[in-house]
Amino acid sequence: MSTVLVALAEGFETVEALAVVDVMRRGGVEVVTASVGENQQVKSSHNVEVTADKMIRDCMDSQWDLIVMPGGVKGSENLAKSPEVEKLLKNQNAKGRLFGGICAAPALVLEKQGLLEGKKATCHPGFMDKIAPERRQDEGVVVAGNCVTGRGAGWSLPFALEMLEKLEGKEKREAVEKGMALR
Repeated sequence: MSTVLVALAEGFETVEALAVVDVMRRGGVEVVTASVGENQQVKSSHNVEVTADKMIRDCMDSQWDLIVMPGGVKGSENLAKSPEVEKLLKNQNAKGRLFGGICAAPALVLEKQGLLEGKKATCHPGFMDKIAPERRQDEGVVVAGNCVTGRGAGWSLPFALEMLEKLEGKEKREAVEKGMALR
């Protein structure tokens, strides 16, 4: 069974985080949400309070098939400040393992940490200028090797489904889409 880590920082975009959790769990994938802050309770950009499964510091010694960075401006800024997030992502990339970011996170976290080198990426249009011009893609979801990026909240389901397919295959994606009445 695949394992996915979804990092939650104060100000995360609700739908971007929870759509990933929902789609992955529908696909039979083990998902762990991890708080990047001081408490397991994390408040989203729309004041939805979520209790994370773990603290990010307790996830450092585990191996993940996928690490996901939800967006939200404040959430992405808080993710970018976390040395644990940086270490996890850099290790993930060095091992060629899958990671993803959506909305502001590709620009404020992945690009800032040098994780988009040699890759194409998308992000929220308001942050596209923070991604190097040669990497920018004006698409809803972009897959570039071991990296999946998404444009924003409206692309949360396609973003999550693309990562599910990379982890578990096309048949699993189609089954989840059918169960969600997307097919």
